[in-house]
Amino acid sequence: MNEIILTHNETLRLQALRQYQILDTICEAAFDDLTRLAAQICGTPIALISLIDESRQWFKSKVGLDTESTSRDLAFCAQAILQPYETLIIPDTLLDPRFATNPLVTSDPYIRFYAGAPIITPEGYALGTLCVIDHVPRQLNLEQLEALQMLSRQVMAQMELKRNLYKLQCITSDEHKQIKYLISALSHDLRTPLLATRGTLYAMLGGAFGSVSDTWRDVLEDCRQANEDLLKFVEVLLNVSRYKTEVNKRLKCEIISWKNIFLETIIRSNGTQKQKSAIKYKIASSLPIVYGDSLEIQQVVQILLENALKVNSLDQEITLEVAFFGVEKVKISVRYNSLGIAPLDKESLFNSFIQGRGRNNIDKLGLYLCLQIVEAHKGTINVESTADEGTTFWFTLPVALLKT
Repeated sequence: MNEIILTHNETLRLQALRQYQILDTICEAAFDDLTRLAAQICGTPIALISLIDESRQWFKSKVGLDTESTSRDLAFCAQAILQPYETLIIPDTLLDPRFATNPLVTSDPYIRFYAGAPIITPEGYALGTLCVIDHVPRQLNLEQLEALQMLSRQVMAQMELKRNLYKLQCITSDEHKQIKYLISALSHDLRTPLLATRGTLYAMLGGAFGSVSDTWRDVLEDCRQANEDLLKFVEVLLNVSRYKTEVNKRLKCEIISWKNIFLETIIRSNGTQKQKSAIKYKIASSLPIVYGDSLEIQQVVQILLENALKVNSLDQEITLEVAFFGVEKVKISVRYNSLGIAPLDKESLFNSFIQGRGRNNIDKLGLYLCLQIVEAHKGTINVESTADEGTTFWFTLPVALLKT
């Protein structure tokens, strides 16, 4: 075995790695998407998210490689983390004395080119890399190098998000004072780099780094959309945190205009969709007045509609509707066509304070926020779904809400 060269802050680095509780976890789409993007942008058959512990490099995500981990003494990424703020690039491994006789070079997977951008915590610890690998000697151009570095920051943002979510799940009623700190950390550690990445992507798409081919434009647009989705996710998380801490939050007391809410929601949703779906709305005649916080209720409708748009066929209508529900409530519905939601999935849709989407591409954290908002308005929320017949998300509000 080769001698393992440790980082100068190895003990603290390993402690930081353990805090993320990510080693040996299952595959996750959020990380796999970033790995695939790295491979596409850099044009390599292999891309990896590699994390370095005491004795191995373990792959959180991988494209073009079946191995789950390798020994640290053979790992290219173990060399990359020694210089946390530099991307390690090896144009031809056979010409580099550090790697020319490495078994990963002389035998499967026959690495001839390597580029690894370190994954760095906000405190400056390099936990691993996002790396791309090829079987032939080559180089990266400036755009590819910047994209790889940008995607490595996205990996760190995902890890930060998971860590802070875990912290929020562990909060008890005696720990509410700590939430302000967590929210501040989320804003600084997640929103700031995501906004910076947004600016870089818009600049690249606008030609700031040179002309962009159609193929590159499609790839960069996918990356930009992924960044926007993550930004939106962070905003939802912050709103959920606000509802968990501000138990006695004062809601605005105003008359709800269902027409305004439906029209504004449809305009916003169509503005974010490349392909427009047919969306109509129905408002029952002679509806009683409902009081509440219009912006909060609109957010609920927006989340439900955006979930519908993700799975609805373009040739099928989506219907927003508000109607009587008994004598003291109104019922607001978002109805669309889908394959249906399994009964076991329906039971956990509104109670999963977790990251990610379910098997039906449903934003569970968004639905959790909907639950908080609706319950704060003294209403209820649920879903009805039948295979091949469609799905309806609905919530109710009391007629005389907050009229005091």
